[in-house]
Amino acid sequence: MNIDLKKKNKELSVITLEISSQDYNEKVESILNDYKKKASVPGFRKGFVPLGMIKKQYELPVKVDEINKLVQSELSKYITENDLSILGNPIPSENDNIDWKKSNMILNFDVAHKPSFKLNYKFKKPITYYQIIADDLMIKNQIESYQRQYGKLITVSKIDDNVNIIGNFYSEVLDFKKESNFLASKLSNTTFKKFLKLKVDEEIKINPKEIFDNKDDLNKIIGLEKNRLGQIDEISFKLQELNKNQKAQANDDLFKKVYPNESIKNNKDFKSKIKIDIEKQFMNQSDQKFLNDVTEEVIDSCKINLPKDFLKRLMKLNSKETLNDGELEKEYLNSEKGIKYQLIEEKIINENNIKINNNTLKEFATNMIKNQMAAYGQSNPDEKELNSIIQRIMSNQDEVNRLNNQIISEKLLLIYKDKVNKKIKKVSYDEYIEIAYKKNN
Repeated sequence: MNIDLKKKNKELSVITLEISSQDYNEKVESILNDYKKKASVPGFRKGFVPLGMIKKQYELPVKVDEINKLVQSELSKYITENDLSILGNPIPSENDNIDWKKSNMILNFDVAHKPSFKLNYKFKKPITYYQIIADDLMIKNQIESYQRQYGKLITVSKIDDNVNIIGNFYSEVLDFKKESNFLASKLSNTTFKKFLKLKVDEEIKINPKEIFDNKDDLNKIIGLEKNRLGQIDEISFKLQELNKNQKAQANDDLFKKVYPNESIKNNKDFKSKIKIDIEKQFMNQSDQKFLNDVTEEVIDSCKINLPKDFLKRLMKLNSKETLNDGELEKEYLNSEKGIKYQLIEEKIINENNIKINNNTLKEFATNMIKNQMAAYGQSNPDEKELNSIIQRIMSNQDEVNRLNNQIISEKLLLIYKDKVNKKIKKVSYDEYIEIAYKKNN
């Protein structure tokens, strides 16, 4: 087989393959002989069907299939060996009529070269980096959350919305008994008033339909199916205990529990540290918006000339549905920005020598899992458990692709922060949401 490349224009080249019968005959004959051995044809014993009969029925489709396999393999090999930087895949040249019955044939394929362009980080206006500031209410809410988390349960004698009610629901008719624990705030107003008079070890009879405001709580808390509850007009409840969470005081003891490795001397230091932590959590959102905004500007500022006609032909060939000219144009316009971004991303990766290998992915996954565990209080995770999670992630190709994309995004963000002229604007979280929402709509 002879393969040749000729320049068609600035954007396209043609790869020509000269195929002779010697390139595919042996494989085709082998397949046809295999068909002959397995063919079941009336009037012939299995394995004794004349080869001529087999060839008449199967030779042409087998030949076409083998030539296509051969062409795909040789094209891929030629592109790799000659280090051709192409856009998309080779596609059959237009008006290239093929006579598959001929022994020797010439096949032509159009290839589009990736366009050359320069990266531009100098925009007309600086890109705004929105730094989200934690307000007093956020800090107050977080302190209260820590106070509840590190608080303690105390027994109480009176019911209010924050009291936990513990007791037994039972029905002799249904031969049913269930210990339940629920917040008083879940009770309906009618039942709440009745429970105010209830003391420990006392019983009350109530209509099941009137116990809770949310009807779904009836099944979740009591544990009876709706059809069984429908069989009774009342259910008994015996109160065992009333308790509530007593919030921890904002003092040295709480400071040490929340920040065991920090030197928090007073409430002012505590609030300051919480403010920093909240704003760190917002950084991901600020970074993502900055990354998206810079990406938009990079795409718009880079002069990339795409081979539009070639790409539309490629889209038409790859489409599962038949596209008319209008639909094809719409498909191209929807894809154009994405194609440009892929080229830009590839160029940034190459110019900055970004390498992502298996060790990079494992290290990133390990840090990610450790951070997630730390967020749930597991600052020193078991090594065996950690390795097991990492193995599961690395064995899932979708997860590996997701990690790869995350690493690339982080690398791009660092490059953008270094090269792009930006201005920092401090905003509240509500202001940020409004800005981001408007941008996306």
